[in-house]
Amino acid sequence: MRSIYLGSVVEKSGKSMVTLGLARNFEGQAGFFKPFKERLMREGDRVIDQDAYLMRQVLDLDKPEEVLCPFTYDIFRPVRMDDIWKAYKMASCDCEMMLIEGTREVTTGYLNDVSGLAITEATGSDLVLISTPEPAALDKIAMLCKLIGNYKINLKGVILNKTDDLSVANFLEAKGIKVLGCIPHIPEMTYFTVKEVVEAISADVVVGQGDLDRVVEGVFIGAMTMETALKYMRRHRRKAIITGGDRSDIQLAALSTDTSCLILTGGMYPANQVVSKAYEKGIPILVTRYDTLATSEMVEHLIARIEPQDAEKVRLVEKAIADNVDLEAVFR
Repeated sequence: MRSIYLGSVVEKSGKSMVTLGLARNFEGQAGFFKPFKERLMREGDRVIDQDAYLMRQVLDLDKPEEVLCPFTYDIFRPVRMDDIWKAYKMASCDCEMMLIEGTREVTTGYLNDVSGLAITEATGSDLVLISTPEPAALDKIAMLCKLIGNYKINLKGVILNKTDDLSVANFLEAKGIKVLGCIPHIPEMTYFTVKEVVEAISADVVVGQGDLDRVVEGVFIGAMTMETALKYMRRHRRKAIITGGDRSDIQLAALSTDTSCLILTGGMYPANQVVSKAYEKGIPILVTRYDTLATSEMVEHLIARIEPQDAEKVRLVEKAIADNVDLEAVFR
């Protein structure tokens, strides 16, 4: 059985998306293992890793999420490599390829010898780095390539995400760094539904219970003057507006533009005038007890989320990897 460790150079590199896309494009049975939990979700009375949940469903794996992603990284109470190895063997299935998904950054755990590089070496895996094209990330790629020299690791190369600028790939290739592909930004991957917002922020739906399937393409925090906010709102379509329940001016302005939903924070409910207009236009109003900052962070998290039942997003990921990554070089 072969294995590939997918390491993220920087946060929000698209590691989970690439892992999913590679698994879907592998011609055979692929398995999945993620040593450390990061993005948590509730499934009944269990708290599990979202990526493990996604991959278990999409790949139809018979191991539970607790086996596929067993540990939480604590720098002061680190997991031993022996335990990671045993967990990896337990998660390994009767498959031809194991994909090991790393943490938000491949260097996490370095102080305790359980970094992505150490795990790659311990499991005898090949390494594929995933990165964005920003200059700071490119510097880090070069640094990691030197650091890899301290390990018995085969670096297959780097997959650049959120760019179709081949000049970045050519720049890295000129430095002796193999680039396995450049995946362009896919706007549809950042879309989500109002229903997902309701679940994420535990919102009370004041208006629009029957319109929760509306798509959100962008998020705007209405914490400025009404005139400034209106200029922005007129330029962007299908947006979610996050604002305080006392900002009726912002709420009414939003309802006069292409808005998918209003998210009112701090547990404050809207004025009757706002409720009437939202009902008339079929725009959901959500009220959450969280403050604006906490709410925006939770909604922001939805941008990178892929649900197993979202067949269109899964298809887009599969196609993006097939069209833009040298799969033969990755799986060889």
